[in-house]
Amino acid sequence: MNLALPLHAPAWPRPAALPGPLRLAIGVSIGIHALALLVQGKGLPSVPEAPPAPLEVVLRMAAPLPVPLQPASLPPPSANPVPATLPRVETPPRPARPEPRSTPVMTRPAAQAPDTTPTLRVEPAPVAPVAPVAADAAPPQAQATPSRQVHVESAPATAATAPPVADEALDPALLERYGRSLSALLARQQNYPRLAALRGWEGEVQVRVTIARKGNIVATQVVRSSGFEVLDQSAIQLVSGAGPLPRPPEALQNRELQIIVPVLFKLDKPA
Repeated sequence: MNLALPLHAPAWPRPAALPGPLRLAIGVSIGIHALALLVQGKGLPSVPEAPPAPLEVVLRMAAPLPVPLQPASLPPPSANPVPATLPRVETPPRPARPEPRSTPVMTRPAAQAPDTTPTLRVEPAPVAPVAPVAADAAPPQAQATPSRQVHVESAPATAATAPPVADEALDPALLERYGRSLSALLARQQNYPRLAALRGWEGEVQVRVTIARKGNIVATQVVRSSGFEVLDQSAIQLVSGAGPLPRPPEALQNRELQIIVPVLFKLDKPA
């Protein structure tokens, strides 16, 4: 069978030519569209390309393989096991050693020279203003007492630290009379320190006064403080500045006298 193709294929029929006005309209339309596309492409902002998303890689640690537990090596049991607690052995207490007896040595006290200086306490005078201090104190007298004044209060006159021979020669009535005269003299010279009155300080001072044979004051000493130096100094000044003391009775002029004078500082508070 002869299938030979012809060397020249037949030509397609050409389309009919468009008229001139139509071709002009088509060209103008194509130009307008091309210009619109060009202007639109320049006016639109360029959209930046988004960077590619990073690749996330998650690493996870694999769980360790379980390790088989091995039993701890135990020491071999000893032949003689040691008990947990040892029995306590109580030892009997040792008997106390008796202390050697000391032989008492009898010593004879040395003979002391008799002290001829009697010590007495001042008896309060009846006219001296006395403020009650304790429950057993004497009641106040009818005489009016000014506020913030010194009250001189004394114990009964007693002779102390004197040998028995000297006590027989002293007359208690003379000592009592002389003590009252001293108390009346000190009561007339009352004075309360201003600083102690402002601060409300109160107390009692006991002053030992050594009196010569003629009534002169030899020495003064505070034997019991009130706790405030201002009151102690005021009591010393009261006794030392009392002037010449009354002369002791003739039976007491052959020796020095030591008198303990209690000076009481007490503020009279309004009721």
